This record gives sequence, C-alpha cells and structure tokens, in this order.
Amino acid sequence: MKFQSQINPLFKMISLILVCLLIFYYFISSTLLFSVTFLLTCLLLVMLLREYYRISTVLEVHRGLSRIDIDIMQIEMLNVALYGSRPGVELYSGDKDRIVVFPVETERFVSMLLHINPDIYFQNQQNLDAVRCNL
Repeated sequence: MKFQSQINPLFKMISLILVCLLIFYYFISSTLLFSVTFLLTCLLLVMLLREYYRISTVLEVHRGLSRIDIDIMQIEMLNVALYGSRPGVELYSGDKDRIVVFPVETERFVSMLLHINPDIYFQNQQNLDAVRCNL
C-alpha cells in the first residue's frame, strides 16, 4: 500500500522561488546555461517534493532519490507527534534508530503498521485522536 507524504510548507515556498528564478533566468541567459539550470532545478524539486511510503513486508521510505527500507517486525515503538501543524509518526526500530514520516493518512498508516506487527508499542494514542479531530 502506498502512502503520500505531507509536503513541508517551507519546501513548497522554496520550490515556488526556484521556479520563479528559473523563469527569470530563461530570459537573461543563453540556451546552454538555461538547459543546465533547468536540469539542476528539476533535480532540486524532485529532492524537495518527492516523498512517499510503501508498506508491504517492509516499510519503504522514498525521499528524493533515496530509499530507506525498515523491517516492520523490527519496529519496537511508534509515536504520533505534532511537528508544527503536521502530524508525524516517529518509528523506533530495534537498534534504537529513529525515523520520522509524515503520511497524509496518518491513522490508516498507523493501523496498517499495527496490523502487520501487533507487538509495536503505540505511544501517545491521544495525539492520533487529536489529529483525527482536526481533519
């Protein structure tokens, strides 16, 4: 199952500035320089805005051009916390690594992880209830 990420508002603003600069640069540069700038801008936009999560036997976290695989059976604890206005899910694995994800469908994401591994300790259930009320 694939879950989209909530996009950070700062990343949206940076992306808008990059696109505006690219349009401005189109009018003042040569074709070769614009082409190089266009490719670099597209790469930056992909790095900033492409984030999603896929749950199968493992949790795949796709950020930009990288991918992180987390064994769901190794997750010991998860915590729903608010980061500004965005709810995030903190995942703690067996070796005490922590990763924070920001799925759009937080409740469904958490329930899917708990369905696959019911031994996960779910901390701060009330934060998920608060997120549900704010939707």
